[in-house]
Amino acid sequence: MMKTNILLISLMVLMYSCRNADVAKTEAQTLYSAIHQNDTATLKIRLTDKDFYGQLETNYHGLYKDSGGVTGVVKGNILKGTYKFQHYGMEKWHSIPITFLKKDGKLILGQGDMEIYMGMFYFKKNKPIVYDTTKFVFEKHGL
Repeated sequence: MMKTNILLISLMVLMYSCRNADVAKTEAQTLYSAIHQNDTATLKIRLTDKDFYGQLETNYHGLYKDSGGVTGVVKGNILKGTYKFQHYGMEKWHSIPITFLKKDGKLILGQGDMEIYMGMFYFKKNKPIVYDTTKFVFEKHGL
């Protein structure tokens, strides 16, 4: 009987701990938004010291939008990953590289020349990624 009670209490503590871990993951999500002329973008992201993932939606002048998931790795103040998205109303999924510079509490979308290798887009290796003339600078908002 005593072993059963200890097992039951241990199981309850474990379940409570897992529940709290899920709550902490939810709270770690951050909302960013950016505006460039008539275009807007919203980024909901979960960011750790090693990786990131989330949702990115870009609305182009209210006429159409791209929407999908971002995922990647963090190296210092640079986030590099992949953006898998759909154009509004289309069935086909697209996948392109994406990068952000984390600076002053903002995420600056990087721009760079791309190439296609075996049907996949990549940033060109010998070309720099530019962050100072970018279209979107994401600022943090509360969720």
